[in-house]
Amino acid sequence: MIETWLNFPLWLTIPMTLLFWLVTAAGVWGVFQYPRLVPFWQKCTGIAPPYVSIFAALFGLSVSFMGADIWQRTERAQKDVFQEVSQLNYLLHLAEAIGPAGQTMTVPICAYAKTVVQEEWPVMLLHGEASPVAQAAFYRLLSLLTAPEFTAQVDATVRREMLNAVNQSREYRIDRIQLSSNYSHFGKWVMVLFLGFMTQIAIGVVHLDKPRARAVTLFIFTMAMAVTLILLAGLDQPFASPFAVSNDPFVQLASCH
Repeated sequence: MIETWLNFPLWLTIPMTLLFWLVTAAGVWGVFQYPRLVPFWQKCTGIAPPYVSIFAALFGLSVSFMGADIWQRTERAQKDVFQEVSQLNYLLHLAEAIGPAGQTMTVPICAYAKTVVQEEWPVMLLHGEASPVAQAAFYRLLSLLTAPEFTAQVDATVRREMLNAVNQSREYRIDRIQLSSNYSHFGKWVMVLFLGFMTQIAIGVVHLDKPRARAVTLFIFTMAMAVTLILLAGLDQPFASPFAVSNDPFVQLASCH
């Protein structure tokens, strides 16, 4: 269920999240107003307001840790894109520097960047997977670097640098695809949602004898919690709009020929 919610586009996440938590808040309010339970709740009045702060503090801490984890994922995704393109640009400069022997590498490098933009990026967004077309284009780079006719014309040190650039680019590509296919740990989301719900209950318990105060405080907290969860869910998908990591570096590299 949580994974389905995280897969929603943001335009659907916003109303669904708001609706779910407002219904939950209304349900909590209704439980304390249910006529058959009113006599029981009347015997429980007197719970001190600071009681709410226990769950609110735990919820705030869990959201903080979750936010830090999600922010690190976003920065890591951004770094992977820039580093992958940086290594490919380095490979391109080396290919241009070695003269005619490196001309065979120029077009495949640009072609790979183009397949990432046109083929792999959409597949990565929809399914969190690599594109077979981009995979083939990448392996073509590697095969050209190890071809006998290429190795015979290029100095061993330069060849080693070029292979290292390809290997580094491959590692960043793998990490980029992995980040597009998963979210923060499922248990972290369960903890945040559970503590949010428990905070709603704690607010209701504190205001047992004040229905209007209970309604107002539940509404205020629920709106703040829902907006926070919407933002966290949107940021937890580094390559999904509207907070998506841009593919502009690949677009620029794709226009190199």
